[in-house]
Amino acid sequence: MELKVACDCGQKYKFDVDPVEGRMPFAVNCPTCGVDGTPAANQLLAQHVALVPTAPLTVAEPAPAAAGGLRINRPAPAAAAPPLFANSAAPAPLPGVAPLSAIKPLTRASAGAPKEFSMGRGALGAFLGSVVGGALVLGFFYWAGFRFPLTGTIIGVLSGLGARMLARGTDNVLGAISGAFALASVVGVFLFMYGDFFLMGIFSIVICVSFAYRIASS
Repeated sequence: MELKVACDCGQKYKFDVDPVEGRMPFAVNCPTCGVDGTPAANQLLAQHVALVPTAPLTVAEPAPAAAGGLRINRPAPAAAAPPLFANSAAPAPLPGVAPLSAIKPLTRASAGAPKEFSMGRGALGAFLGSVVGGALVLGFFYWAGFRFPLTGTIIGVLSGLGARMLARGTDNVLGAISGAFALASVVGVFLFMYGDFFLMGIFSIVICVSFAYRIASS
């Protein structure tokens, strides 16, 4: 028979058991906290036995009268005793601790299990990273009062990191999406800061897009 035990820690687990004289033939422990669950299992067995109907007792018919009107008193045959447990099977050969393979915890998915890769969340992360990176570059420009083209690489780094973190993984397509958002952001920022393109600015744009692609795709 199968028993399901609920531990005080909230863990539920089940296992198969063949009871011996209405009790557990082995000890069980909670797979989560290790608390002995044998007393609780014995209570469940007692409740199960109380619910199982036993075979009705039969009364022997009196012996028929002998010829000539004489009655011979013969002892009634003893009725077969009903089985102690209607659904009991062969007892376990040796009592002991139940193997771990017999205990099946009824748990949901682990909270620490990794989430699935999502291209949509990755694209959102790339967009947010490129916006934050562009804001940082412009903020530095207004705070410091001078322009430095290589600061555009910050946009590529944040775009790639945002895509990678929200997507829970990397992908070549995600890298291309991250590079596209980084390109749009850095070009807009440089046009606002410089008003046109120059050799150093183009070099910084290439590095920015390269960082975004490599971080989100590898």
